[in-house]
Amino acid sequence: MWLCSPIVALHYSSRATESLVFYLYSDGTITKSELAPGKSDYTSTAMNPPSDMQVILSFPVLRREVLHVTEPFSRIDVYIGPGARIERTEIRHDFFARFADPD
Repeated sequence: MWLCSPIVALHYSSRATESLVFYLYSDGTITKSELAPGKSDYTSTAMNPPSDMQVILSFPVLRREVLHVTEPFSRIDVYIGPGARIERTEIRHDFFARFADPD
């Protein structure tokens, strides 16, 4: 069930002036998507990830910065500023964290 799977939540700053193209690698699948300034995107990942799981987030058009996660998680919130700069990342492990935005 989608609601029970671990979540990767991307939050793009409203201060940004252009859309953000990003690639998310998870569970052997690469997803390309776009975020407008001030918007968020929520992607579910494998409910029972393998021991060698990886989640990789990149913004190849605007920045070479990459977020690479290799540990199990319940929810990851990535706050992205203008210029595709990752300003803050919150990794939470509590099961119920995947249902609510951080404080």
